[in-house]
Amino acid sequence: MRGLTTLRDIVMFAGLVAAAVAIITSLYPVREGPSEVPACSDCAFKLVGPYVVRQYDSYAAVESAGRQLARYGWAYYGGYPLAPGQNATCGGVMYLWVVNGVVYVSCDGTPPRLGQFIAAKPRLELDTSAFCQTGCVFVSASDGWGQIALPVTASIWGSFLVIKTANTWFWICIGIKPPPEGGYYVEAVFPGNSSLPPMSVHKTVIVETKAAISGSNYILLQGSDPDDYRPTALKVFNLTAYWSAGSTRARIYVNPVLYFDVEDKGALLDYLLAWEDCQRCDPPDGFALYYDEVWRLWYDGRWHLERIRGWCYNEVSLNGTVVKPSGYCGSVSLTWSGNTADIYFKSVVDGAMNARFTVKYERVCREG
Repeated sequence: MRGLTTLRDIVMFAGLVAAAVAIITSLYPVREGPSEVPACSDCAFKLVGPYVVRQYDSYAAVESAGRQLARYGWAYYGGYPLAPGQNATCGGVMYLWVVNGVVYVSCDGTPPRLGQFIAAKPRLELDTSAFCQTGCVFVSASDGWGQIALPVTASIWGSFLVIKTANTWFWICIGIKPPPEGGYYVEAVFPGNSSLPPMSVHKTVIVETKAAISGSNYILLQGSDPDDYRPTALKVFNLTAYWSAGSTRARIYVNPVLYFDVEDKGALLDYLLAWEDCQRCDPPDGFALYYDEVWRLWYDGRWHLERIRGWCYNEVSLNGTVVKPSGYCGSVSLTWSGNTADIYFKSVVDGAMNARFTVKYERVCREG
């Protein structure tokens, strides 16, 4: 009568010498019969029959027909530790290596990685190098065999709170690309188990946007300014300065009489551009001063250019494509590529009032 378990070719050894590894991978069953599965701390053996290795909260068990035959500290299958409630099964032949009380399961006889890997130190790491562009942090944990530790909970604290738990290498993202400026606290925690100690790691990431401004015939202003700056043709109002100071709405006077109310769009860069196309066409206190063309340029992951006011029917082109037919005063063109945008105002009334504004941004992440 066939017993519940079938055990063949038990190889007992200490320290997992290379000879034992070579032997176990070449064994084949020559007989069957009832036998007990060894509850050893260092051994290797092969099972033939309907066996399952089941992981529990604090131990792993070799089972057959619902009966526990031996217990071990933890079980690895396919190179990964099993989570509580998971099983390892094979089609009929199961190879097992027991190292320091931990059982490693293979269905094809491939031995576990031995030697230097056993003594490796468990580790938990955070890689924030992609955070400035993607808003994501890469989390990895090693159990000392080069595999992942289970489970790891990661969190990002800042403008948004994100928490994620996973049992493999994974990304955790805030869902905004690129991330808003500010400080972000990133943490990963592994609670530990019977084989591995608890681990935690944390980093603080500071996100900043640095803008390089250039061009010709323009003046950059940090607030509302109604003054006449002719022969300077273009007034650029830095709206980002308002939003960085906590304002959600700004009133910008472009001349002594007229103003524009603008609201925060949540952009990384934000500018209001007011152009005067003629040096002598408007009096210093006139309502039309710096009012010929008024545009807003902002960047929130891509470039936007919005025409707020334009009375002279100027031609408008975007990246070389005319989107508004030519007029009798001049033209406005925007070209952009990657992290750089360029706006060129051209006057047919007074060529001395041609103006260009170029902004190039750079996202800077540093660990605090």
